[in-house]
Amino acid sequence: MADSRHQPTVRPQRLALGVLAKAPVAGAVKRRLSPPLTPPRAVELASALLSDVLSVLTLLPMGYRAVLCDSDEARDALKANLPPRWQVAAPGGTSLDTRIAKGLDHLFATGVEAAGIITSDTPLVSLDELYEGLMWLTKRRGLLLGPTTAGGLYIVAMTHAEPGLFSGLDWTSPGVAKRLEERASALKIETKLLPEVSEIETPDDLKQFVKDMSGPNKPIGGLPACTALLSGSDFARFK
Repeated sequence: MADSRHQPTVRPQRLALGVLAKAPVAGAVKRRLSPPLTPPRAVELASALLSDVLSVLTLLPMGYRAVLCDSDEARDALKANLPPRWQVAAPGGTSLDTRIAKGLDHLFATGVEAAGIITSDTPLVSLDELYEGLMWLTKRRGLLLGPTTAGGLYIVAMTHAEPGLFSGLDWTSPGVAKRLEERASALKIETKLLPEVSEIETPDDLKQFVKDMSGPNKPIGGLPACTALLSGSDFARFK
């Protein structure tokens, strides 16, 4: 990640990052990919994505890193396969807006000056862009958003907890970044948008991901868990 990762302008202990995840249970993860994948294969894909995303994000200088799940049962299921330097926490919340709000509260409770929540569905995200966005964030009262090509978000990061910013927001239809940006503007919070990133939610997304994995744009480390899984015969149809 160039020199910026080795010589950060902000001490790592001032930053926290959370990754949203669900328990690896058939029928609970990657439901839009099952079919064509069987539920067990969908679980394997979700687990591979999470494993690789955590490994890639470990390269960012963070004072605190946590996988954020929605229940104690999920926490216990996810705990076994965490890479070094990652924690797992269940801050609560049932809807996406409450999970993000409670997740940010959990991260800020560690004493950091900036915190972000990212999904595990965007393994090809640029570390350079993430790091530069977080550095921008630490210098102001701001909101950092990473939109997906489908109209959702892959990262939400802030310098302060802002009650009400997420409450009642429509997260399910395209344009959530614009809606959040408008709310932030009303609260006089400066917003920065990162470049769009593709997420892996549909069969077409998976087909494009398989294609990208054979190209030159894989992140540092090459996503070994996804590479191993996608080499299986079940994924040949997506090539």
